[in-house]
Formats: sequence, structure tokens, C-alpha cells
Amino acid sequence: MKKEVVCYGIGIDISKDWFHACVSHKINEGQITVCGQRRFKNEKKGHQQFKDWLEKHRKVKNVHYQVLLEVTGVYHERLLYFLNELGVYVCVEKPSRVKKYIEVLGYKSKTDKLDGRAIATMAIERKFDKWNPCSKKILEIRALLRHRKSLQVSRIQFSNQLHAMKTSVIEMSEVIKSLEEMIGVLNTKIKAIEKQAYILAKIDEALMKKVKMIADSVKGLGRLSVLTVIAETNGFTTFTSAKQLVSYAGYDVVENSSGKHKGKTRISKSGNTHIRSSMYMPAMAIVRCKFQPFYRIYQRIVKRNGAIKKKALVAIQRRLLVLIYTLWKKNEAFNDKYYKSEDNKEKCSADKNRHYSG
Repeated sequence: MKKEVVCYGIGIDISKDWFHACVSHKINEGQITVCGQRRFKNEKKGHQQFKDWLEKHRKVKNVHYQVLLEVTGVYHERLLYFLNELGVYVCVEKPSRVKKYIEVLGYKSKTDKLDGRAIATMAIERKFDKWNPCSKKILEIRALLRHRKSLQVSRIQFSNQLHAMKTSVIEMSEVIKSLEEMIGVLNTKIKAIEKQAYILAKIDEALMKKVKMIADSVKGLGRLSVLTVIAETNGFTTFTSAKQLVSYAGYDVVENSSGKHKGKTRISKSGNTHIRSSMYMPAMAIVRCKFQPFYRIYQRIVKRNGAIKKKALVAIQRRLLVLIYTLWKKNEAFNDKYYKSEDNKEKCSADKNRHYSG
């Protein structure tokens, strides 16, 4: 049997200043061979050199190939956009999955060469979806809202320090004044960032119209929360189901059971933390104002789980995220009549299951 190359895999282990690339190919007999490895500068000149080097080592042009990058903060973004603009089939993977894969391969040492080789093998053995970039406007909105969140965290820290100082035995007027000034500055900055985010969103009239429609139809859900979800998901362009979105946000359920052992179930939290944080306050507001049918669902989950409210609140966050996705895809406002009918079906099904189990 004549040996033929059936696919190429290109793995890239990237850091701030350098990235290590490895090209491997797989033949029809199943053997994977390294074609070449090289280190490049993580800058414009190095990116161009990598492109030329890659074309040199892809000797068989008519077979499938994919470039796989390990997500590393923001250091991978310039190379990622550079390759995408050239039409290269480029994909990304989370560091945690790459790490587990390297462990499966049995590599005991950790070097750039070994990591690049492992990622290249991963690119050959697994089929990844092609990475699609966000629009510049979405990236700008996302950056603003993420910065807003970091400022809010700082404001909470300063507020806690101010409360502690005011209730302490020793009240330092200079410290209190400084903290109050910092909180005032942060409040001003947060309002300015929110205003700028709205200005950018309003440039796209269709986008802002849908954001308003969804937020205004669900009591307790703010426009900034909806805008955050849209910015973090690029308008749900790469999602084909609510299940994918739930997993991407880290709301998917992880079970821990084997044989007779029945461990606790929990959400994975292996996903976009910005989405989860943006759903927390709306879920709290929905429960506080008893917005239906979510409040009935919240009560049932609390009752079923021994008055554990945190678990019920997480379930509401997940349902709220799925609701935003559904309304966005259908381009519809929230219809409580539809959800009441669905809620009744769910209750009837639960009652029926309890009857049979009894």
C-alpha cells in the first residue's frame, strides 16, 4: 500500500514574546510524523515568517489541515487574527483541555517543543470548528463592559474598607476621606463607561433594538446585562443550540457518581465567567420582584433541595440566559402566556412522575 499524507496538524504553543510551532502529518496507515518545528517572534514580522514556513512544510496542498492555538490570555490574539485574515483554517482550545491531552500522551517533561508537538497531534486527531472573529464594534463593547466590571469590583473593595474604617475603634479621617474620594471617582468612571457602551451599541440600530426589546419585556433584566451577554457571545453567531450556550457559560451540570457512590451534582464553572457574573444580579432582581414564571420555578427548586436558595438562584440564572438566547434568535419579546403554559406542562409531568414512583 502506497503511503499517502491524509491530513496535517499544526500546533502552536504561544507566549508573550515568542511562539513555538510544530507541523505534523498523518499518513493513510495511521502513523503521525513531525515534519518540522521552529520558534518565531510573536510580532508582525514573526507572523509573516511563520506563514511562509508553514507553506514550505505543507508539501501536499490538497489535503485537510488545521492550525490549533492554545488560548493564552491575549498573547495569541494578533497571530489568530493574522491567520484568519489570510484564510487559514485556524482553531483555538482551552489550556485545561490541552493540559489533559498532554497527560494522556504520557509526556512527563514540559517544554515548548513537547507542547507544540502535542498540540499538533491534537489538531490531527480531533476535528475543531474554525474560529470566527468578532466585529470590531463588539470587541470594543466587550472591552468596555469588562473594564466596567473590574471597576465595580474595586468599588466594592473600597466600600468594604470604608465600612470597616467607620465601624472601627480608630476612625482615621484621612483614610475615610481618601476612600470616599476613590469611590466617587469610580462611580463617575463607571457611568462614563456605561454611556460609551450605549453609544457604540446604538451605532447598530438593529442590535440595540433587540437589546431593548428583550430587556424591557423581562422585569428585573437590565439592558446592560443583555448587552454583556451579546458582546461575550458575539450575538450568538456560533451557537446552534441553548445546550452549547449553557456549556460555554459554565452552567452545565457535572455529576460525580460511580457504582454505589452518589456524589453531589454541581455546575462546571468551566466557561465564560463574565456571562455568569452578568446573570447574577438580574436573577436576584427577578426573585425579589417575584416575576413569573421564574419565581414559581425558584420556589419549587428551593423546596426540592431542602431550602438551599443558592442552587435555585443558579438555576434561575441558567434559565434566564437560555431565555435571552431564545428571544434573540426568534427576534421576539418575552411572552408570559407561552411560558405559563410550558410551566404548567412541566408541573403536570412532575406530578405524573411522582404518582408513578409512588
